[in-house]
Amino acid sequence: MSVRYVWIFQLPGTQSKAVKVLFSRKFPTVEKRAKQVASNGYVKVLPDPQMARLIIQEIGYGPVGKKFLAERDSYREQLQKPVFKVRTDEGEIWPLVILQQGDLLLCCLPLTESGYSSSDNNLIDIPSISQGFALLSCLSEALRVTSQEFATRLTELPAFLNEAAPFGCVRDTCADSVLAKLTNRPVTVHKTDKQAAWKPTLHRGKCSIHLGITEYIRASQCDQEEMGDAMEVFGSVLCRAELEGVSADIILNISHAPESLSIPLDQLTVHPCVLSADWMPLPDNKASHGAPAPRRIRFSPPTENFTLCHYSARQLQELPIFGSFTMKPEDNRLQVSVLLKLSDQIRNTFDYCELQIPLLNGPPVQNVDSSPSQGVVTVSPDKRIVVWNIGQKFPSKSLEVSMTATVYLGDKSKSVCPTSPEDQFCVDLNSYCQLYFMVPEFTHTGCHIDSRSVQVSPAAKFKLTTGREYKSNDYKIWNSLGEALVVKR
Repeated sequence: MSVRYVWIFQLPGTQSKAVKVLFSRKFPTVEKRAKQVASNGYVKVLPDPQMARLIIQEIGYGPVGKKFLAERDSYREQLQKPVFKVRTDEGEIWPLVILQQGDLLLCCLPLTESGYSSSDNNLIDIPSISQGFALLSCLSEALRVTSQEFATRLTELPAFLNEAAPFGCVRDTCADSVLAKLTNRPVTVHKTDKQAAWKPTLHRGKCSIHLGITEYIRASQCDQEEMGDAMEVFGSVLCRAELEGVSADIILNISHAPESLSIPLDQLTVHPCVLSADWMPLPDNKASHGAPAPRRIRFSPPTENFTLCHYSARQLQELPIFGSFTMKPEDNRLQVSVLLKLSDQIRNTFDYCELQIPLLNGPPVQNVDSSPSQGVVTVSPDKRIVVWNIGQKFPSKSLEVSMTATVYLGDKSKSVCPTSPEDQFCVDLNSYCQLYFMVPEFTHTGCHIDSRSVQVSPAAKFKLTTGREYKSNDYKIWNSLGEALVVKR
């Protein structure tokens, strides 16, 4: 489980047209092992500028990404993001793990044992790819600094990698842990205590535990009988524990409120600090009678903010907001009609609720004549999106809002050519609107942190803060007069 190379590139921007190599690190001992493992199939890594150009081409960034390349864009090519391959005269360089953070591109080339190839479907079975992804995530966290500190942090990366991945062998993928070791922060640990590798520093002061649940729904709906609505709910539990002592353990329950829908959580994916958890998935045919059993988790927390677990829920039966959207082109204008109905199972309080109608392929919007039942309709600064700010609450009696509008389009010569496959599909009647909302102190599944179940060992007084929120994630409503990018049932 080692890496051969690590690169950090700066993507081209308005000031420069070429990619810039900010950092590059080769691990010679791992590269020697790669030659031994691959034998005659060994492919030499190209110099940094050439690798940068090939990687940019492979991920399809910028003008070069808009051109069709059969070896990259053919339907026969399997997409395995964030794992890519680049082709050289000598052969394929694989697996390249690539993460993008703003205008930075973080890349690494893990060492894979013989028998693995780019045609393998289950990449999670290749440990070095998972380790490479974890190392890039660690580097990403370390580089989340202000622009004034960024140059200094870049100069620290060699020492950072020496600690995180000595000789290319990934050892520590917690950025806070690595930085603490580099700065020689004082840690006083009794000789009989065993300190976890992810907890290099000790907390001094008042004890507190912060727990928060963020739940998302992704949905695609179309008001047509032959089109089935698609939806999925998933979420994560975030934690920050400031506790004294080296080996403090926390036990908590993820329970369901009795008055909620009580949708069971199918499966938990937990942080490495978790010592035990009720993580097993539920059988598909298991019926739910009453509130589901709580998920119990025991863990020894690190000192920084971290994601305790991820979960999913498959037994969702009803959309939180049902939408009907029609848009019909007429000469140089569009006739738009939207109806939204809030489910009575959803809390009628929003931090924000906004509907956007993207018009990315046609002429820019010149004017909008709208009649919303509530809220305000505006146009984005680039004249490409019609925005309906619905407000923070639906009408209490009807739980419905509606909006009709006539959108007047400008000069057709200023139309923008579609780039993504979805944009290319959205022509004429094929269109959608997208809903963005956030409901505070609510989850669709009904799950919450049971404050009475939170226990700390050894016993200590602590302040507990809990919270939860429910957000939309890619919540599309397709034009009922056109086609939709969903699978027909």
